[in-house]
Amino acid sequence: MSWPGRLPGMRVSWARRADGKERRMDQTGIRDSGSQDAGRKSRECFDRWAPRYDRSAQQRFFFGPGHVAALKAARAAGVAPDDVLDVGCGTGRLLERVAQDWPHARLAGIDAAPLMIAEARRKHDGDGRFDFQVGDAVVLPFRALSVDVVFSTFSHHHWSDQQAAVGEIARVLRPGGLLVLANMEVYPAAGVRRTLFEHAGLEVIEQSRPLRLAAAVLVTAGRKAR
Repeated sequence: MSWPGRLPGMRVSWARRADGKERRMDQTGIRDSGSQDAGRKSRECFDRWAPRYDRSAQQRFFFGPGHVAALKAARAAGVAPDDVLDVGCGTGRLLERVAQDWPHARLAGIDAAPLMIAEARRKHDGDGRFDFQVGDAVVLPFRALSVDVVFSTFSHHHWSDQQAAVGEIARVLRPGGLLVLANMEVYPAAGVRRTLFEHAGLEVIEQSRPLRLAAAVLVTAGRKAR
């Protein structure tokens, strides 16, 4: 199935700072991590992991509970999406859970690691609900106002420009659309994430720290104005 919001033939560019350096937290706590080398090494690491990613113990003890918490936040927001996007989708495990909750939704995933996307396509070959492509959160290859819900779990810290990426997500969300972001946060970050969302025009409607993840993960849900 062709994803209706995708921009045909769009090539995703890797947005990095011209000097190739990483900027520390600014006064708002929003990170702009722009190292080309760090991005390349991260993609290579996940590419190596792709063939055994679904068998990792982290799926049971970390990623899986994070996906459950993100879906819980989406259900609490009362969404009934037609189009769902997962930014940093890996092999598509979160979208598999989404498909159980909303079986008629169209499901798109992007990831910076080509072999993760290859594995996701292999797993879901023949299921027309799923569409996977290599992509960068900073330059989403989707049309404006084309998605109802965007999830991102445990990939936020890899984004080359976090503020620009949340702005891109806001661009593709339809009015009333929802972003649910879950990420490992080892410092007081609720205010930082709220600022990140508000700068992109998203109203934070929920923030929580799932006890099953030892309160080390912050889940933030924000809605675009209708």
